[in-house]
Amino acid sequence: MDVDAELMFECLIYLNMFYFPVFALCETIMTIAKYRSIIKTPHIGQDAAVVFTRLTSELTKILLYRKFKEEKRQLVTGIAVFFTYITISGLAYTFFIQKPVLKLEHILNSLTIMLALSEVVFGNLQLMLKCFRRNPYY
Repeated sequence: MDVDAELMFECLIYLNMFYFPVFALCETIMTIAKYRSIIKTPHIGQDAAVVFTRLTSELTKILLYRKFKEEKRQLVTGIAVFFTYITISGLAYTFFIQKPVLKLEHILNSLTIMLALSEVVFGNLQLMLKCFRRNPYY
């Protein structure tokens, strides 16, 4: 079975372009709601910094990949995978360290972790393994 890792990675980035605005808007609103709520949130500044670092990382990844994918595909894929690792570490913070975590945050972060892990797998396949190089279809 031939796997086109490059095509899969590009499809995942494309999917992320449509998922990111929903994720960014919801995360921003939830962070503001936590800041203004009556529930005690002891480390809201640190939580907000992690959320906005994650959002900035995802936005940078999407913009860089879309702009430079035709010119320097290998380099921009490596940078995109690096930014995905930043996103995964932010998600790990949300799952294991942040208190309190809203149910909607768990849902959105679960979807994001599946997307991010898929991006890492196919990005690494594209970068590392010669047997998963793109097959010419024309």
